[in-house]
Amino acid sequence: MHLLNHTPATRSEVESVLRCESPQRPPLFLPAIYEHKASFIGSSPSAISRDAKLLTKALLAEFEAVQADALTVGVDVYNIEAEAIGCKLTCHDSDDFSIPGIKPGGQVLHVGDDIKNAKLPNPLMDGRMPVNIAAARDIRKALGDAFWIRGAVCGPFSLAVSLVGAEELFMACLDDPEWVQDLLAYTSRIVREFSKAYLDVGVELIIFDSQASPDLLSPSMFRQFVLPATQGLIQWAADQGLRDIPLVIGGNTTPIAQLLIKTGANNLLCDFTGDLDEWINLCRSHNRALRRNIAPGLIENNSAEEIYAATKAEVASCIDLPGFILGTAVIPFATPTEKILAVRKACIDSWKNAPEQASIPKVES
Repeated sequence: MHLLNHTPATRSEVESVLRCESPQRPPLFLPAIYEHKASFIGSSPSAISRDAKLLTKALLAEFEAVQADALTVGVDVYNIEAEAIGCKLTCHDSDDFSIPGIKPGGQVLHVGDDIKNAKLPNPLMDGRMPVNIAAARDIRKALGDAFWIRGAVCGPFSLAVSLVGAEELFMACLDDPEWVQDLLAYTSRIVREFSKAYLDVGVELIIFDSQASPDLLSPSMFRQFVLPATQGLIQWAADQGLRDIPLVIGGNTTPIAQLLIKTGANNLLCDFTGDLDEWINLCRSHNRALRRNIAPGLIENNSAEEIYAATKAEVASCIDLPGFILGTAVIPFATPTEKILAVRKACIDSWKNAPEQASIPKVES
């Protein structure tokens, strides 16, 4: 039972925020809930990621429990395309709450391989792509057309890392840049195939590409390799009729903020380690929506009351920014729901200018 007198945003309200208009509502609340979905139905991340009915059930339970302003169809969001191409994954027993992951040595490509005729996946048949597509279709039917639902796709560079291996790809950027360009053209085609299937069942897209973070890849390499591939993918999505395309790259992306503006994505992330003031100025001047993530340590290590107070202080610095979105880092599996709801309530109360001592919502068992 929810004690907050507030309903999630409609799709038109979401669009108003993403296009930096002046919404007549609190900032969007978009927590990063992936493996945590399974906890709402007493299941495991591996189980729901392999069963469309379980994933649909978990998504509906997430919607009821958290009442965020969007849902993301995805659990281990960086592995789906790679598995469909042939990468070997480790899934886990029901009592292991880790997400599936690519096995050591489970990659399918090597630097220098001929990829001119490499296979493209069939999203209705290959790997677990059909699981995500079926869940996206069923969630759209269940919640109707007025709610924002995004299908998770892997960005071209992160998918390249999955197919080749991180160290191998980073070295190839120096030693064989032409092959890397060809590889990114190939991974972009894979992502487009998966994206088409999501669009066909009536949901939109969210692109995850955190392997391209400055924490891992230099800004000069981002400019050379990642930017053109990302621009191409986002332009393709725009050609399919999508106006609102979130791009999620975690870590301190301040060093590549100007480049991220050039990707064409209209919803960008300032993670908790990023320079918020610089991001605010940049997004204000370029008319981009800005999602700010609450630090994971705040949610993991503090009470709901402490989370509420700290979140209100964070939101206060952004509340007048057109296109402001409040997010979180990835929510761990075992996080109590009341902690997530404390972030949500702080977001709402900041907009209402409610007293600091407003009550914290409690979750009934």
